[in-house]
Amino acid sequence: MRTPRDLLDGLTDRFVRWLDRVAEDGLIRLLWWRVKSWFGHRMVARKLVSGERIIVEVCHSAILYVVPVLIGLAGLILGIVMVPFVSANVAWFGILVSLGLIGYSFGRSLYIARDRFVVTDSRVFRVWGLFSLHEAEMEIVRLLDITVSRPWYLRLFGSGHLVLENAAQQQGLRDIVYIPHPHGLARVIHKRRREMSGAGPKPPEKKKPNPRRPDHPATNRPVTARRR
Repeated sequence: MRTPRDLLDGLTDRFVRWLDRVAEDGLIRLLWWRVKSWFGHRMVARKLVSGERIIVEVCHSAILYVVPVLIGLAGLILGIVMVPFVSANVAWFGILVSLGLIGYSFGRSLYIARDRFVVTDSRVFRVWGLFSLHEAEMEIVRLLDITVSRPWYLRLFGSGHLVLENAAQQQGLRDIVYIPHPHGLARVIHKRRREMSGAGPKPPEKKKPNPRRPDHPATNRPVTARRR
């Protein structure tokens, strides 16, 4: 059981390490990295193992942000236009509605940004969630079929859906929806699957030098015309 002194020493050590990072990276850069971690970067980094290489990391298409942004703008306009011109007795209701719409817009946008699909050199995995976190992964060699769906209204924005099939009936990686350039992602997965199964292009073989005959003497002298 940890004593209060141990807890105090741990907090002091963490504070000293944080000051060291501030001195090395700067406070603004450190805060920017912290804000970026909210949008899914840390979720992906924690999922990787030592030596694993990311081939492609896919976020949702920007088309999904249209509705949350419009809701946030509506809440902002409501707070600017209505709240200052109503009585103090009902102003609190307008403030709550405005803050609620803006908060929903931010939360929904954050949820969309944290949903990421990653292809590495050995597997594919997906991480998503805001308060409740979810993870799903599968080895690339287990992928049997890949279906690309590009409806006409998403083709205008270069987006579509990807359906991954394997022997399992229920999996968290089956439907990858509203992603940019799904056909290119399918080609990347197929190329890596061929490489792992040994069907990919083989590196060119090096030409072997011609063996020297045993009775042919080795010489380092330049070849010149024979004297008569």
